Amino acid sequence: MKNNQKTKSKSGLKLLLAVIFIFFVFTSFVVGFYLGIWQVISSQYNLPVTDIIKSAPTYIFSDRVDVGLFWKVWQAINNKFVNQPVNEEDIFYGALQGMVNSLEDPYSIFLDPEQTRAFNKELSGSFEGIGAEIGIKNDQLTIIAPLPGTPAFETGLKSGDRILKIDGQTTKDLTLDQAIILIRGPRGSTVVLSILSDGEEEIREVSIKRDIIKVESVTWEMKDNSIAYIQIAHFNSDTYSDFKKIVNEVIIQSPRGIVLDLRNNPGGYLDTAIDIAGEFLEKRVIVIEDFGKTKKEYKSKGTAQFKDIKTVVLVNGGSASASEIIAGALQDYQRATIIGEQTFGKGSVQDFEEFPDGSSLKLTVAKWLTPKGRLIEEEGVTPDIEVAFTEEDYNNDLDPQLAKALEILQEE
Repeated sequence: MKNNQKTKSKSGLKLLLAVIFIFFVFTSFVVGFYLGIWQVISSQYNLPVTDIIKSAPTYIFSDRVDVGLFWKVWQAINNKFVNQPVNEEDIFYGALQGMVNSLEDPYSIFLDPEQTRAFNKELSGSFEGIGAEIGIKNDQLTIIAPLPGTPAFETGLKSGDRILKIDGQTTKDLTLDQAIILIRGPRGSTVVLSILSDGEEEIREVSIKRDIIKVESVTWEMKDNSIAYIQIAHFNSDTYSDFKKIVNEVIIQSPRGIVLDLRNNPGGYLDTAIDIAGEFLEKRVIVIEDFGKTKKEYKSKGTAQFKDIKTVVLVNGGSASASEIIAGALQDYQRATIIGEQTFGKGSVQDFEEFPDGSSLKLTVAKWLTPKGRLIEEEGVTPDIEVAFTEEDYNNDLDPQLAKALEILQEE
């Protein structure tokens, strides 16, 4: 009996050893196979195996895309380019910028760490430059709006002015971010823009001295007949807190009406626009984000202290993005009369993501719709009452748009 048990134990041990041996042989084959592949790739692209493994994408590319071509070009530049050594960081960021630029969307941009710092500084309300928001319209670099009190405003740049050259360099093939970099610069330096205005045939050269641009985003005053005039120049990080203080000041004076001036306001933070709209509309949908396959509604959460006060909103071609969201919402609910000129039509949604190295990606992921589903992108907001603001009006210190707003608010 004992001999049989010993025989079975020896047989079981031999079987276990055989299984372990086969497992190790198979594992060695698999590991050797894949290491061999990585070694071939490593020798082909002159990269360490650890770097290739670390950078291996989880995204599955189609058969039409040869990812290895990227490394071939990288190797060619590093080995053959005449001006050595090359700056690998510049090449790397340049490749990422080129990838985003290929989308042919002027509002989708990749920003290197330095550009990201400048972008964040601008949204905080202070930066160095000329003080004009620019965009791409009809494939041409265009002034969206000069900010009040800035060098751009003082030199007479207007919404709709086309920028043909920057310091002699044509803007035809420039991306939006490239143009911004060329226009911005240290305080006291000068940039020359070649400008073509609507209705003009001659290009004029405009020399602008850069300065520190500190945007006072909200101002207000009480006009005759108890009409509160509130002007919002930009929707930055501190706009709503400033606006909220003004709301309290205005309410105390029991205004007869409100003029909300969004002319030449190029936009800014979405949350700020929704919060401000929430002072006119109580718990209503302010804007719809259309991702193509899905949609998301954003509702107001404000105290709606202005909800029962007659309101007029002023807009023009320099009113864009967040300004159009507010104007569109108040128009859809017939909460305000919109006066002025057709808005810019910047209604795309950019997702902003910062990366550990300090760089960032601003990528268009959706489009804005008004509460009734009207598209803002390229369409803009059409005023209820269209009133032009001419060059002659400007030169004679006349404001027919504001005059019309005051006239309406004074009516019983």
